[in-house]
Amino acid sequence: MILKESEIGDPDIIKPVLGNPYKEPGKFLAVTGSSYFFIKEITDAEGNPLPLKRDNMKGIFQRYEKGLLLLLNGSNYQNAILIPEEKIISITISKVVIERQYFNSIVLKTVMLLVRIPIIKFLIMAFRYTKRETQLSFKTDSIKAEMYTSFSSFKSLRKYFAFLTPSGKLDIVEK
Repeated sequence: MILKESEIGDPDIIKPVLGNPYKEPGKFLAVTGSSYFFIKEITDAEGNPLPLKRDNMKGIFQRYEKGLLLLLNGSNYQNAILIPEEKIISITISKVVIERQYFNSIVLKTVMLLVRIPIIKFLIMAFRYTKRETQLSFKTDSIKAEMYTSFSSFKSLRKYFAFLTPSGKLDIVEK
């Protein structure tokens, strides 16, 4: 169920589907949230983009007694998706490491081929960096989504979605 911005704060809509906000023992705040995600894509079960998809959309999960609420934010709009726990087919959290080079010029490539001195090669390789991120994909009976966040969030996300582990709906991929 997709909520419009005017429906997001209405407990009469959320409570019958998801119940009350999950209260984590030892914490004062009722709703516990995940880290922020950048949305790659959200589609329906057939692969058609949902009408709420816009550029630079971000999302955050909030846990409730009977499922999750995915809040979607853009620059001047908000939507929410109600995800009852029984509708969740799978959630996959994976580490992704992408290696790229800062300097991708012909001059550097030529120098790498011509120079056989190990210290020069080491200095040239020092201009590389590694981009790492945590990807999350989830699938329900009506929605599929791909999103990503910072690499450092991997452990906290694994802990956040651990309640799905006994049902076999959580898949952790460490590459």
